[in-house]
Amino acid sequence: MSQMLAALLLAGLLGMIGQGVRAVVGLKGLALQALDPNVPLPEAFNPTRLIVSLVIGFVAGALAGTAMGIEQVGHADLTRAAMLGLMAAGYSGTDFIEGFISNYLPGAQGATGGKGPQPE
Repeated sequence: MSQMLAALLLAGLLGMIGQGVRAVVGLKGLALQALDPNVPLPEAFNPTRLIVSLVIGFVAGALAGTAMGIEQVGHADLTRAAMLGLMAAGYSGTDFIEGFISNYLPGAQGATGGKGPQPE
């Protein structure tokens, strides 16, 4: 049981790392957007949205780890390809989960706050 929990935690953390990469790309775009004198950086950056996005990346990684077989994730010889796959799940799975939240849960706006495409 503790090995399964550790494997889920590892898969989730790898998903969070993948989403973190996506967030860095979004922050670069946000910094360019903040060069516009009408949009000060403190107003453009929303730390709550970043945290929610990272948590969603964790969930996406944990779901991907479960889908690929959590016993495979728990092995000490986890391949580089499997690790990159879990990171990619966090990177791309976040859009899927945010879309699900905004489309199927009434009143939910996802991590983007319902404002349409936003820098990650």
